[in-house]
Amino acid sequence: MNKYSLAPVVLLCAAFNGIAQDAGSRFDFNALKNRAQNLAAAPYQAPDRSLPEELSRFNYDDMRNIRFDPKAAIWRMERLPFQMQFTHRGGLQNSHITMNYIEDGQVEPIPFSKNLFNYSQVKINGKLPEDLGFYGFRIHYPLNSMEYLDEVISFQGASYFRALGKGLHYGLSARGLALNVAGQTPEEFPDFIEYWIEKPDTRATRIKIFALLNSPSLAGAYEMTLIPGSDTVMEIKTALFARKPVEGLGLAPLTSMFWFGEHSTSRHGDFRPEVHDSDGLLVHTAADEWLWRPLSNEGLVKTSCFANDNPRGFGLFQRDRDFSHYEDLETFYHNRPSAWVEPGPGWGQGELRLVELPSGTEYADNIVAFWMPQEQLTPEHPLEYSYRLHWFRDDATLPPLAQALATRIGNATEYPGSKKFVLDFSNAPGLDRNNPDSVTPVITLSNGTLKGKHLQRNDLGNAWRVFFDVEPIDRTKPVDMRCFLQSGGLPRSETWTYFWNP
Repeated sequence: MNKYSLAPVVLLCAAFNGIAQDAGSRFDFNALKNRAQNLAAAPYQAPDRSLPEELSRFNYDDMRNIRFDPKAAIWRMERLPFQMQFTHRGGLQNSHITMNYIEDGQVEPIPFSKNLFNYSQVKINGKLPEDLGFYGFRIHYPLNSMEYLDEVISFQGASYFRALGKGLHYGLSARGLALNVAGQTPEEFPDFIEYWIEKPDTRATRIKIFALLNSPSLAGAYEMTLIPGSDTVMEIKTALFARKPVEGLGLAPLTSMFWFGEHSTSRHGDFRPEVHDSDGLLVHTAADEWLWRPLSNEGLVKTSCFANDNPRGFGLFQRDRDFSHYEDLETFYHNRPSAWVEPGPGWGQGELRLVELPSGTEYADNIVAFWMPQEQLTPEHPLEYSYRLHWFRDDATLPPLAQALATRIGNATEYPGSKKFVLDFSNAPGLDRNNPDSVTPVITLSNGTLKGKHLQRNDLGNAWRVFFDVEPIDRTKPVDMRCFLQSGGLPRSETWTYFWNP
């Protein structure tokens, strides 16, 4: 038997895992919910993040040089369409996860083993403990070619994960849960502390992932079915149990990076025209309105709230796909995925929140979007939710209207202290390019005065361009703006929204 196959590793696991499971009992989401509920009923115990002294000194480059041996991938020897690889602990990668797989409903732990990794590029003089555990894991699948198994999803740190659609490069991340983002008290970062991966069959096109969440405030059970493709879909359901009343509960959170774009006042001395993983937030309300909010990085914390009842969807998009708008041959920002959350039934009343944090570099995730339910999570009142999470390049149905392609901002020289906004909308049915007078830009302002507007057909870009100047009324408060294109008495575009801080 090949030394990298799973069987000899599993024999070492009984003492390591410590999972109580009755003989013959089957693991499923209900079993995991029971475990999360019991965990929440007990006092919180902070995870042990201690590391052997040698590993604790490792830097970013050291950790990159500890490579998982592809020959040791779980299910490689069985030639299954899905395989698993793991990330080593060390340096800042000090959190600890426990890994298991499920076969025929039975749990089989996956213990840490040095045989899974290649240490030839680093120096480790001491013996690594057998219970070192893993920092994260990746799942591989023939996403782009049947000849090669691509990395399709990665779970690393806290409850963060990120996935890919066909032909894309990693960009924004999702989280299991967000707690008190930009709130009055410090943000809490729950951890996925244990995972169970259901073993796929030889023709599988999807794989099921279970995860146990834990934090000082709550515990949670997650079931995530991953379906890779051009639009990689995750079907997610979760049950949350509180240790105490939870403040600032954020469901289906998405986390991204926006440093600067075409509407930014500064490029921070960088040679590239734009640098961002996502350039806007799209919201589909219960009233069938589509809202587009360009992201910004203006040197202050901005929190935008969109109150709604049972939202139809929201997501962070990388809408600009033109390489010349980035000119980056290493990061491929033009090829980062967009992510779309499609809520399940019963989300109820609440608000979508967008938090934009100031950042001086491209290495910090400074954008967070999530749903904050009005219904409160308490020890007496657990909550359950479901949603579908899409990772993709483009989708013309999001929205099925003209899209706001670009936002540009300059000074309105004829009105001192005012700003000129120039918006480009794509062409769409209902916008008659041969009769521009039939199309009207509808602009509304809060705390601002409109100083004229103009619509121009952009035949060079097969688009529509709206110009308007805005003068703030109270310069100590932001100006809230909205604009959409109308024809025949109907909206023909999504609604562009923006906060301008004078």
